[in-house]
Amino acid sequence: MQRSRASSTSSGRLPAPPPVGLPQPQAQPLEAPKIIVIHPGSQHLRIGRAADLNPLTILHAVAYRRRQVDGDRPYHDPLLPPLDNVNTAMMVEFEEQRLAVSRILQHCVVDEKKRLRVATPPQQLAHFNRSSQAEKVPQPSNQSSEDQQPWLDREASVLFDDKILRLGALDARDYDIHFPMQRGELNVHKEKGGSLQASLQHLERIWSFALETRLKIPLRELGSHCAVLVVNDVYVRRYLREFMTLLLQRLGFRRCFLVQDSVASTYGAGVGYGCVVDIGAQKTSIACIEDGISQLDARVRLPYGGGDLDQVLLLLLRKCGFPYRECNVQESYVDAHLLDELKEKFCHLNVSVCGAQEKHFNIRKQNGQWLRYTIQVGDEAIMAPLALFHTELLNITGRTRVVCTQQAAQDQYDCEDCFDAEYLKETGRKNGVRGGETLSLTSGPGSLPRPQLPVTADDEELIVVDQDEANSNCQPQQVPQTAERHLNYHNGHGQVLPLDQAVIQAINRLTSYETKRKMFGSILLVGSSAKLPGLAAWLEHRISQQIQPTGTEVNVFTKGMDAGMVAWKGAAIMSVLESARELWISQHDWQRYGLRILRERSPFLW
Repeated sequence: MQRSRASSTSSGRLPAPPPVGLPQPQAQPLEAPKIIVIHPGSQHLRIGRAADLNPLTILHAVAYRRRQVDGDRPYHDPLLPPLDNVNTAMMVEFEEQRLAVSRILQHCVVDEKKRLRVATPPQQLAHFNRSSQAEKVPQPSNQSSEDQQPWLDREASVLFDDKILRLGALDARDYDIHFPMQRGELNVHKEKGGSLQASLQHLERIWSFALETRLKIPLRELGSHCAVLVVNDVYVRRYLREFMTLLLQRLGFRRCFLVQDSVASTYGAGVGYGCVVDIGAQKTSIACIEDGISQLDARVRLPYGGGDLDQVLLLLLRKCGFPYRECNVQESYVDAHLLDELKEKFCHLNVSVCGAQEKHFNIRKQNGQWLRYTIQVGDEAIMAPLALFHTELLNITGRTRVVCTQQAAQDQYDCEDCFDAEYLKETGRKNGVRGGETLSLTSGPGSLPRPQLPVTADDEELIVVDQDEANSNCQPQQVPQTAERHLNYHNGHGQVLPLDQAVIQAINRLTSYETKRKMFGSILLVGSSAKLPGLAAWLEHRISQQIQPTGTEVNVFTKGMDAGMVAWKGAAIMSVLESARELWISQHDWQRYGLRILRERSPFLW
């Protein structure tokens, strides 16, 4: 049996030649300035040349000016995950969980003298915050010259990036606003602009804007550029096919290849193996990587991220008298962006910081006037990120959460992929007999079965099956079903597992004890929401407490760069490696061979 190309290259052996009929990868010079690395996310898009030090980061959204038609309501994808049926019972439950977390913090030691933390009651903070009044201030000196221009370009038919973040509740009614990705996957829904092709069109508009306006690359010159697209570890094959068509045929790149984000993160961090924990704006993904391969059973995408923490932070701040009382994150993108900034400025996981802390933040009104608010914050700054470890606090954005694991090959039937699991099952041969010819052929009632003719080289081309796919087809009882994997990431009450338990669950799904030990010793934190101070130490402590009897060493670490850029940097590094030459797929190859060549060239198990 032929092993996957990805596993053969990672183990140091020469790759097997491609099947008859597929073109050989061409040895072409690698020019980093001509390679565009694209890392799309639920909230931000990171894009740039492989030769750039850092990528361009823009809002991954597009706003179309609406035509005023009677009965036509504006459609808005929210910047933050919306609240889910918050009623009196939900708020009582939230308060109970807040008190439970508060009691845990009271028993934390702050120094070597073993002194316990002293928290400031929310009532005391509320007394100060409710009396705090906004004061007018001049425009901050760190604002760019672009911010001195009119607040909104009311003549533009399409808005991108920070122009969308300037839309208040009233201005947003004039636009249909779409985020083409949510919770780490394509945002396909039944509302306006929610079809698969519409979502792909949104992606095309946003990426074209970034290329032409920000990177100064005319679209007509993309034929001389190559693209690397960073995709999710838990992927849908049909979406990957659409991404390839978007890059090679609609945008017109000369060639491209796909790489999983956790694999790219290991390249960016410079590690050969590890458990990658990617905490994004709306999802948290966990994947175990060894020798450049993402282990199938150890991949999971959890439906919570930094945006959910923003909503928790807002409820906590309102309990202690948030002075910006008109804050409306559900309808105003200005307010939603402000709350995201407050999380980055205020939140931490450092138990030695206790008591009331005086903070300031500025906000610009639509008339151009800047206001400055003063607020006192206590344990709210540490309770909000602790929702990652006490997911009951996250019920305000959804009690029922769908955990995504990698679907088995037979569960992703694609009518355009003639080499998928169903096709191989029907046409593959075992012991010289076709899979669909297992029944004995008889010439009549009571007659002896006719012997099967042996398969010879003169017959039609043999079907070569990957070893992993052959095992999954021959022994399906050994492969956990998708539904069973989902249950492993919920507790007995149906609550989605907290971050530490999800990491342990993912690593424990590996079969080798030695591999598990290596993964616990190399847990890499990446993602835009992994920049919270103290998060790595807190996660390491929580995991160590739960696996202490085994004596396994736990090491959780981040790299000395922006955690949200690690995957992009890794993909940029990977794109210029000599070993990446065989991964590129050209326009001509994609048009002629389609999914067949993607199956052959993809650097992950298809």
